[in-house]
Amino acid sequence: MRERKLKITRFALAAIIATALQSAPLAAQEEVTVQDLADRWTAAYNQADVDAIAALYGPNAELYIHNEGRYVGRDSIRDYWLGDVNRSNPITVLNVTDSVRDSEMMLVHGNYQVLDRTNGVPLGAGRFAHIWILGEDGAWHLDRDVWVDRNAR
Repeated sequence: MRERKLKITRFALAAIIATALQSAPLAAQEEVTVQDLADRWTAAYNQADVDAIAALYGPNAELYIHNEGRYVGRDSIRDYWLGDVNRSNPITVLNVTDSVRDSEMMLVHGNYQVLDRTNGVPLGAGRFAHIWILGEDGAWHLDRDVWVDRNAR
């Protein structure tokens, strides 16, 4: 009887583990790299898809643009990026230079360059820092976003 109970217990434990793995969020199961997150932001921005950009941010995210201001919340951040992409039809290149990662947070920073989409003329450059947080939904969301123009004083 004890042997049968042990087999049932092992089976129950295996079933619980299998169920947990199947129901774990996809983002938590997949290994997301720092570069993946930078590429997601860049792809949305370079497509001028402000809805996709906004979707990368958490609902209470904060965006800081040096000498321009602070924007809080997904809608405010969306409105800022809408104005930005409409100013000069730019594309942005992010070069990640350093990162810190743990199981629920990634700090990504590096250099950026903004180019005119039609002729490649540089429009700006500087440093950026992103703090990504793993949300309760299992997806990575941009929580803090800081941009400093290298020419800004």
